[in-house]
Amino acid sequence: MNNIEDEIIHKPVMINEVLSFIPENSNIVIDATLGEGGHTKAMLDLNLEVHSFERDKNILDVAKKRLTNYKKFHYYNNTYDKMTESLPENIIGNADFMLYDLGVSMFHFKKAERGFSFNENNKLDMRLGINEKNAYQVINEYGKKDLERIFKDYGEIKNPSKLADAIIKEREKKNIETAKELENIIFHNSDKSKKYGRINPATLIFQAVRIEVNDELNILKKSIENIKNILKKYGVIVIISYHSLEDRIVKRFFKENEKTKNKDGIFRLLNSKVLTPTIEEIKLNPASRSAKMRAAQLL
Repeated sequence: MNNIEDEIIHKPVMINEVLSFIPENSNIVIDATLGEGGHTKAMLDLNLEVHSFERDKNILDVAKKRLTNYKKFHYYNNTYDKMTESLPENIIGNADFMLYDLGVSMFHFKKAERGFSFNENNKLDMRLGINEKNAYQVINEYGKKDLERIFKDYGEIKNPSKLADAIIKEREKKNIETAKELENIIFHNSDKSKKYGRINPATLIFQAVRIEVNDELNILKKSIENIKNILKKYGVIVIISYHSLEDRIVKRFFKENEKTKNKDGIFRLLNSKVLTPTIEEIKLNPASRSAKMRAAQLL
């Protein structure tokens, strides 16, 4: 029989830094983004009661199998903006620590077969779990204005109109079915400098479509507004983001709610400069290279 640990493909990011922010004498912690359970497992190993959220049933099943022997593990198959509706009443307002790791699990890129990776010829889907629309619908049914909006707002593309036109032209001939087909259209409609640059031009477009499909930024904005209700006084929140759109939301939220000499607020920032992974960690886990960690304490 296979050891479940051999099947795990996602390495938890900045694990030592995460654990270092857990306050002394903590009992209850929330992992907003369970994934395959790496961070949750590390916190359970400290004998903490962990309440973890995962929107994707398939990946939740992997984590449940992995963590089956831990009595203090509680899980919720839901998006993390639904915490206050999902958590037991005695947990709300009593959490010592909360963690958000906003990265997409390697499980989705390597095992889910939902078209997250343009290196695979999988059907366009990109759903991270509980949601109504998929990438196939976005690419084949959205009008030009909506395609331009997501490429500009979520992919930060300078000329979204050109690519939106190319997609509409292609889908008039036949529906765009797979990740590889979409990548091909993006490649042939990218500037020469982008085609052969360090980053595949499809990377930001796939990110934009994934964010739209899963409503990622709106869910994040809604969820962080609930942190103050879930943490107890002096509890700590840690958020790891991976691209500028997420980090901007987190940074603005902490800045607006930070208590300073001149301003009332509800948080004390625990790191004045954003924390990033060590060179050693990036060597061992290249997926961690763009991680940015921010931490704050509820006052």
